[in-house]
Amino acid sequence: MLGPTEMMVIAVVAIVLLFGAAKVPQLARSFGQAMGEFKKAKKESEVSLKNFEDSIVGDEKVIPETTAKAEKKNDDVNIREVAGYMGIETEGKTDEQLKEEVQAKMKADSK
Repeated sequence: MLGPTEMMVIAVVAIVLLFGAAKVPQLARSFGQAMGEFKKAKKESEVSLKNFEDSIVGDEKVIPETTAKAEKKNDDVNIREVAGYMGIETEGKTDEQLKEEVQAKMKADSK
């Protein structure tokens, strides 16, 4: 039976015989770069997955925070678009009425 050390020595000798002694450093460098790229891609995909999960789980937090920030900054937020997005009927209502309905719906959804 061959142990892991013997198998590693055989693999190194086989690589040197196949590629030559001059190509081994270049091969190792390429392997290291490939591993670095793999780890980078893995980390990026984990971050992307985490952000996606947070966006799904945190949906009930996103809308109130966005609305609160807009109110504080007095940004150009179209209350009709927000109400329409939330499924509130907008026709025939003033912006103030829509604002109250949006706030009421957010409070009801957060319970």
